[in-house]
Amino acid sequence: MKSELMAKVKIKLYATFRAKYGLKEIEIRCDGTINNLLKNAGKMLGKKFIGEIYDTKKENFRDDRIITINGRNIKDIKKTIILKDGDEIAIFPPIAGG
Repeated sequence: MKSELMAKVKIKLYATFRAKYGLKEIEIRCDGTINNLLKNAGKMLGKKFIGEIYDTKKENFRDDRIITINGRNIKDIKKTIILKDGDEIAIFPPIAGG
């Protein structure tokens, strides 16, 4: 029964994240919560990955990353995020330059 509640979410990595982890994308099964998604992604990519995108002290995504869910910037989503089967998360590193 529990497997029916599991969402399969695609995480797409861009730029230096793609180079660092050697992957363009991964599929993660989670219970629909961000915490569970991060925990399971950390199992695949290593715990350091979680710190790369999420501030565990503030319990929020890092401000210096661009993260979208289904093309929508996560900073623009004001309600609690519930992930569904087929959702896509894109993660971009900070933009450098001047």
